[in-house]
Amino acid sequence: MSPSALFSGDFSDLRSRFLAAASQAGASLVAYPHPLHGPNGEQLSTDIAYLGRPDAAKLMVLISGTHGVEGPFGSACQTAWLSQNAPWQLPDDTAVLAIHLINPWGTAWSRRVNEDNVDLNRNFIDWQKGPPRNERYATLHDAVVWRAWEGPERERAAEAYDAAKRRFGGYAGLAPMIEAGQYAFSDGLYYGGDGPVWSNRTLIEILSTFARQASEVVVFDLHTGAGPYGYPALLSVAEGEHAGLDWGRHIFGPALSVVLTGTDATTDTGIAATATGYVSAAVRKALPKARVLPLVVECGTLNGETVIEAVQADNWLHLYGKVDTPLGERIKKALRAAFIPEDEDWRNTCLATALRHFDRAFADLKAVGGASAEKPVPAAAPVAVIAHAETVHPGAGERPALEVHDLHKRFGQLSVLNGVSLTAQPGEVVSMIGSSGSGKSTFLRCINLLEQPHDGRVVIDGEEIRMKKTPDGNAVPADMRQVERIRSRVGMVFQNFNLWPHMTVLENIIEAPLHVLKEERQAAVDHAHALLKKVGLSEKHAQYPGQLSGGQQQRAAIARTLAMRPKLILLDEPTSALDPELVGEVLRVIRQLAEEGNTMILVTHEMQFAREVSHKILFLHQGKVEEEGAPADVFTNPRSERMRQFLARTL
Repeated sequence: MSPSALFSGDFSDLRSRFLAAASQAGASLVAYPHPLHGPNGEQLSTDIAYLGRPDAAKLMVLISGTHGVEGPFGSACQTAWLSQNAPWQLPDDTAVLAIHLINPWGTAWSRRVNEDNVDLNRNFIDWQKGPPRNERYATLHDAVVWRAWEGPERERAAEAYDAAKRRFGGYAGLAPMIEAGQYAFSDGLYYGGDGPVWSNRTLIEILSTFARQASEVVVFDLHTGAGPYGYPALLSVAEGEHAGLDWGRHIFGPALSVVLTGTDATTDTGIAATATGYVSAAVRKALPKARVLPLVVECGTLNGETVIEAVQADNWLHLYGKVDTPLGERIKKALRAAFIPEDEDWRNTCLATALRHFDRAFADLKAVGGASAEKPVPAAAPVAVIAHAETVHPGAGERPALEVHDLHKRFGQLSVLNGVSLTAQPGEVVSMIGSSGSGKSTFLRCINLLEQPHDGRVVIDGEEIRMKKTPDGNAVPADMRQVERIRSRVGMVFQNFNLWPHMTVLENIIEAPLHVLKEERQAAVDHAHALLKKVGLSEKHAQYPGQLSGGQQQRAAIARTLAMRPKLILLDEPTSALDPELVGEVLRVIRQLAEEGNTMILVTHEMQFAREVSHKILFLHQGKVEEEGAPADVFTNPRSERMRQFLARTL
């Protein structure tokens, strides 16, 4: 395979080539599954390859895919280096750790950010101290983030952006403000998040597992998109001087550019010296007893303003646009071109330079304290799979969380549900889509008997709701105590929040746990505060619903639902009553619930979101399941003509 070809293909192609090269090298392989899937329904994971003894004191670490769309470059470097050195020989005191696609979701979906719109290289801060403030970005946010692709709002944003460029001397003056990272606008650019994200936690877990024994560590974090076109800069990013920097200067001399970050720091390397939360700093903090040389290979592509325009457009696309459209395809193509050019010379140059840097650093690492004799690396065991404790993957062998069989519902002479069936395994997200009036919301309300179905069976966590027929042919619960007990295990999030207006947010959340679950008040309050932190409303606990925005009210409603510790969560178009700019904050909370393995039935008109988080899609038409299947199949290759027509209207 040509060097350039190592950049090609999708997430699965990159992963397959990496695993094949690592296996050929004799590496131990471990997979860390991501809780969400890729655009084709593929399982996503961060994979690690470890070569050498587990007690090796010298360690070379290669990290790819910190920014997902840049992943093909890092993956190509890792795959090529593992292959070109096979069969591997290593001293007993030296090992190699390759961390493949640490942001697998971003690589799979061709996004620079992760599944929460978080820039991973702004997420590695000390969250106990709280995030830094970027007041300068706040003044620019409305100029760089817009809801409409064209029209008056976009024109106003463009005018504000041009005015800011004139004021600060062009994009070069704006870049330190925009690229520094910010933690206040979850829909914004270079958003650092509100806590450690999956990729952050996974990287720290990998380092604590495979690098804790090392005393001498060289780390390469592999990037593209900043600096002159085709120039692979070698950088070391740090918050201050440390022993590793002197080591790097010794190895590479003037070829190494050291970037010291800070609020007013500057650099001509193309990256943001004003940013915090870099991977480089995180690795040093994770290995406090080691001398760590953090290195970045940054391959320049297009000029900075062109790159940021591609990032802006992609941000709009995933917040307010539709990916599966000609416009969406053009935006995605421009984003990929901004980070991985379709240029064989660029690819060959960047790859070859990175490999030379690897070789030079590795040779010096092995020589630290005196080089030892090298020995062949024996073949390792097959891939092991490690899941985070909070990550739950649906299990086909488990008892279904929900079974609905042949459900029927009429309103007078109008038949709304005509034999709808559904099965959801624990940890599954099932999204129900369809035109208004197709029966989706009625179906949800029948599950917990807010509406009485006329026929059919509902089984929740193995317990069937007992129904009895009335003389007029309708059905009613045979045992209301059973219904109340089951309802306590089923949470529902409504379109219009349904918060008690005369109670504070905290009081809304603890009401049901106190009176239904009979929890002690202090325990309920403590749990409520934890949930408010989860949904980003810690400071709103004493406010009343009328004092909150619609998005905040819906997040409070989700916290209220979670307070009952439900086995099943029903979400009835949770964003339909919100202004467009508030939709994203609610979807991020729902996505987090999906990542944590909550079983959810979601009625939604947010097609891209449903495709990203769902394990199964049901398309309802006139009260029947017209089509059912995995998101990649339903959205990409719909079988029914009605489904194709529906997607043509909505995508």
